[in-house]
Amino acid sequence: MAKLLGRTFRARRKKKHDIATTSENDNSATQKFNSLCKWMAENGYKSKKKLRPKNFPDTGRGLMTEEKICSGDIIISIPQNLLITSELVLKSELGEFFKLYCPNASGHQILSVFLMFERAKGKASIWYHYIESVPMSYNIPAFYGPQCLSVVPPLIYEQTLQQIKTVKDSYDQLNLILNHLEHSFPFTHGQVNFDVFKWAWCTVNTRCVFIECFKNDCAGKSCLFHLALAPFLDLLNHNTDVQVQAGFNQDSKHYEIISLCDFKKYSQVFINYGSHDNRMLLLEYGFVVPYNYNDNIPFTMDDIIAAYKNCQFSSHSLNTKLQFILQNNLNKSLMCSCDGLSWNLKIILKILTTDCQVKMSPDNHQRSPGLY
Repeated sequence: MAKLLGRTFRARRKKKHDIATTSENDNSATQKFNSLCKWMAENGYKSKKKLRPKNFPDTGRGLMTEEKICSGDIIISIPQNLLITSELVLKSELGEFFKLYCPNASGHQILSVFLMFERAKGKASIWYHYIESVPMSYNIPAFYGPQCLSVVPPLIYEQTLQQIKTVKDSYDQLNLILNHLEHSFPFTHGQVNFDVFKWAWCTVNTRCVFIECFKNDCAGKSCLFHLALAPFLDLLNHNTDVQVQAGFNQDSKHYEIISLCDFKKYSQVFINYGSHDNRMLLLEYGFVVPYNYNDNIPFTMDDIIAAYKNCQFSSHSLNTKLQFILQNNLNKSLMCSCDGLSWNLKIILKILTTDCQVKMSPDNHQRSPGLY
C-alpha cells in the first residue's frame, strides 16, 4: 500500500488541492463581485450591459459580456454618489482634519487617507463592499519597496527608486494628520501605518480615473479634484487595440465609458488605459503587454558615445560634434520604437559616423542644425 501512495499519488493529490484552491478563490471573488453589484444597485447604479467576472487565460480575472456590444454603446455608467473624490472626502468627517493638519495634501494623498480610514471601519463603512473588491496587494514597485530593486529591469530602475521615494515622502507628509486620526478614532489604531498606506496609495495609483474639474478656480494639474475612484470600473482590463470614450457626463451626473469598437458575445470587454509602453504599465499598473506597439527602447548620450567608441570610429572633431548636438537640443527623445529610430537619434548617428562638418551657432538661442 505504501508503494501505491507514491509520487503519482502525491502529484494527483497536489493537483486536486490546487484545483480546489483555485475554485475556492474564484467562488470568493464571485461572492465579492455579487455583493459589490448588489450594494451599487442599492445606491443608484443601473447595469448598462450584462457583464460578469471570469478568469481568462491571457489576462487573468476580467469582465465577460453576455451580450454583443457595439461601437457607441455605453459599457458602464456610474452615478456621482458612487465616485470617491477629494470633494467627497473633504466634506466628510475627515475634512476638518485635512484643514487643520494637512491643508496642502494632494488629491492622491486625500484619497489614500480616505481608503485607510474606511478600511479601518470594516463592515461599518458604507464603502465596505468596494474596499473588499480591490486587491490586498499590488505588483508595482511602490508596494514592494526597496526589496524589489534587485529584480526590476534596468530600464526602469531610476523610476522605481523615484516611485518608492514618492510613496515614503507622501506618507511622511501625512504623519501629523494620521497621528490625530489615530488619537481621535480608536478603530484606526494600528490601521494607518506605512504598510496600509502603501496599499491605499497603490490602490489609488492603479485604479483612479481622471475627471474634469468644473470649478472656476481650478488650479490645473495641481487641482485636488481631478482624481476619482469608481467602483466596478476597475474590473476592466487594458488592451492597446481598444478605443473608448470615458468621462463624467454633466447632464446625467454619471461617469461613463463608451465603447468605440465592437465586442462579441461571451468575449472579454476591455478598455484602454492610454498609449503606454510596458515600462509605464509595469511601473503604474503592475503588468506588461506582449507585442506592445507603444514600446520603445530609450538611449542616453552616454549609451551612444560608448557604442561610438566601441566601434572605433575616428575621434576627430568628436567634442565639436557633441557640442553641436547639445547646442541644438538633439539629445532629447533618443529611442527606438516599432516605427524605427527617432529622428533625433538618426541625426546624431549621422553626425557622429560621417566626416561632415558641423557649423556651430554663435548664439545659443539659435537652434537650426547645420551639416556641411
